Amino acid sequence: MINIFREYLDKDGDVVYDDETILPSKQTIRIVFYEVEHNNRYYYDIYVVTMHKKKAIDSTILKTTGKDGVAGLLWAKNKIKEFEILIKEIHENVTICIYWDDNRRRNIYEWGLRKEGYKMGRIFDKKCLCKKI
Repeated sequence: MINIFREYLDKDGDVVYDDETILPSKQTIRIVFYEVEHNNRYYYDIYVVTMHKKKAIDSTILKTTGKDGVAGLLWAKNKIKEFEILIKEIHENVTICIYWDDNRRRNIYEWGLRKEGYKMGRIFDKKCLCKKI
């Protein structure tokens, strides 16, 4: 069964979808999909963070914070699949974009999502892993 994402407007008035859960290590993992509409196409940037305390969400760039190894990555991969199903029901002309902080993350994301149809590309003049839905 597909989990329902929380939908809300962020402080800039942009549409955001998110979900989170507690991993076996008692850390919280959160995935956020940020919506950008441009030329009749919807783009969704993904942000995934694993943290000990929710207030630490802003201090995770270029840090390894997850203690659950593959469990967090598999959870995020399943959430991306669920989001693809959800967003197809809401919009046409959708592209999901995944950016990274470093090459290690890029390689892991590419390895984990290439079978799902994600390919390297450039969106808004920035290199990313993307999939048109």
